[in-house]
Amino acid sequence: MEKENFNVKVSNKIVEILDRDMEIFNQKNRNSMINKIILTYLKIKNEDDVQEKIFNDIKKIDINISEEKEKKIKEIIRKNLYGTLKIKKGNSKLINFHLNKKTFQECKSLGENLNYFDTEFFRVIFEWYSLKAKYEREQILFYEEMAIIKEAIDKKYELEFKVKDNNAKLLKITNSYPFGIFESKDENYNYFVTADNNGNIYSTRISNIMDLTLIRKVFSVNKEVQEEAKKRIKNRYYGMGNIVKCKIEFTEAGYRIYKVIFHLRPKPIEEDGKNRILIFNEPEDSLFFYFRQFGENIKILEPESLKQKLKTFYKKALESYEKN
Repeated sequence: MEKENFNVKVSNKIVEILDRDMEIFNQKNRNSMINKIILTYLKIKNEDDVQEKIFNDIKKIDINISEEKEKKIKEIIRKNLYGTLKIKKGNSKLINFHLNKKTFQECKSLGENLNYFDTEFFRVIFEWYSLKAKYEREQILFYEEMAIIKEAIDKKYELEFKVKDNNAKLLKITNSYPFGIFESKDENYNYFVTADNNGNIYSTRISNIMDLTLIRKVFSVNKEVQEEAKKRIKNRYYGMGNIVKCKIEFTEAGYRIYKVIFHLRPKPIEEDGKNRILIFNEPEDSLFFYFRQFGENIKILEPESLKQKLKTFYKKALESYEKN
């Protein structure tokens, strides 16, 4: 049964969301991604079924609801919930997939009812997923990783994982002590905050981690590192690397650009509008990622490390153009 192909007709909007999420959440192939969505739904559907929650609220008002009336009420609820995803003529596509062994066994454990394998059942799952916010969809795709991280936080266990830095270099993070998870202010992704045994603190996007392993060894770090990690969670700092004090001078054009580019924009701790100088206290990699798009419209006054990182970035870009 797990090798059987399914063809489920859904709205174009659902297909667009799946295609976009496959890219932004680093999914290798669509079939694997779809199996993750189905598996997570089966695990949490009882606690996350909005349709059922609304119906239960109605039952509190009218406890004597017949089966026929219940069916009609649920149809109305579903129509209102999923109206934006309704299939219309010329506005639908087929999603083709098959269940892997793990997902099939989870379906089978719910009973032999063949309704668990019909197209309508899977269409409901795709609608459920597509109506979620971006950070919630990331949690669905990384449900197992989130569970491992939460266990590590609760029991103070170490974690090991791999992640790519801003230069696409693969890093192996060992002796990693997790402190918490937060949703970023602007990106709408999930980050978890860890510290290594040297006191370096990282905010890592959940969908960027690979080969996550739980090390059942209790950790301890000094109080200063603990406080800094808690501060990063509270302020929702994203990005890898330690927080640095950064002083930047803007041209008139650069200052205008800063005012209108909201995505990932760092918030200054000091601002000299007259001289167009801003001071930030943010992770260095986050500052690099945001300000590398400004080119000649900014000048890094400090720290020297960020200045050199941007110089190297622009130098490589120039060399690339000169080759052509």
